[in-house]
Amino acid sequence: MKGITLNIGDRTIPLYFGMNEFIEIEETIGNLGEVRDLILKGRQRLRNMVCTVRILGNAGLKREGKEADLTDEWLKENMDPHALMVYQIAILACLNRDGKSQAVKENNENKERDLVLEEIEEKKDPVNSHTGG
Repeated sequence: MKGITLNIGDRTIPLYFGMNEFIEIEETIGNLGEVRDLILKGRQRLRNMVCTVRILGNAGLKREGKEADLTDEWLKENMDPHALMVYQIAILACLNRDGKSQAVKENNENKERDLVLEEIEEKKDPVNSHTGG
């Protein structure tokens, strides 16, 4: 299975989450266990989302042997405001799939994290959604 990518501007940007990205996200944005809320809610959610895409995107580019040249400014100029949910779901999927962070799991045990995961699953298998079966 190919990794998670985002199409931003005229580029396809792979996302990658490893320990270096874990550290950078915690130092730049906040506790990884709170990242879901930090990119979905609040006044700084869009800045946090752009920053997270930069961190994960540069890691993905570097991992593929490409130049890790994403900046917050470039992302803000090229991200589509109508695709916010796509960006948010991609970030959460990357953090949950690649990192399998215990901090994220523990923090979200009592939250409705399943709603986001259900949306991802619905988009993967739309076969029965219109047949009623």
